[in-house]
Amino acid sequence: MKLLVTFTTSILITAALLSVIPCFGESEIYNNTLRLHVIAESDSAEDQALKLGVRDAVLEAVSDSLQECASFDDAYATVADMTGTIKDAAELYLRENGSDCSVKVELGREDYPRRDYGDTSLPAGEYTSLRVIIGEGEGKNWWCVLFPSVCMGFARDADEYAAVGFTPREYKMITGKSGGWKVRFRILEVLSDMIGFDYK
Repeated sequence: MKLLVTFTTSILITAALLSVIPCFGESEIYNNTLRLHVIAESDSAEDQALKLGVRDAVLEAVSDSLQECASFDDAYATVADMTGTIKDAAELYLRENGSDCSVKVELGREDYPRRDYGDTSLPAGEYTSLRVIIGEGEGKNWWCVLFPSVCMGFARDADEYAAVGFTPREYKMITGKSGGWKVRFRILEVLSDMIGFDYK
């Protein structure tokens, strides 16, 4: 009995540790995805509405250029070159709508929770992120995916994701039967292998 308890405890500890480790190419998903993060000045109704307007202005500013990108590196370089344009577009929208808030644009690594985008879902983890911060940035935020361009509604099927750098294995890891993305949990992958149940 003591041996069984020890064995079970070891399995649970190991599974818990493995559950936070990227599995089966998940780290490549983080490295091949460029996120957009727009942060409002405050949680007031006015500032939240301005946040959504800034979002639209940013997407309009970058969408044509990102559609020409064939890889994450292309997308990163494009956005890095456009930070001034992005800032100008956001500030122009704010001025036209009666706000004197400043805008800060940052490009770097950032932790994200799991997020669902319609039939698409991305796992929690650290992604490269374009952060657009309005004023003090103390309000609720808005997330999306700039590359592959989920925000703009293209690069949604397997061929299109493959064309921008995702391998078939990576795509299969995150694709559900409906054609959307789904999160796969490392702890269930491990238990599936150990116990033999089928984890789809």
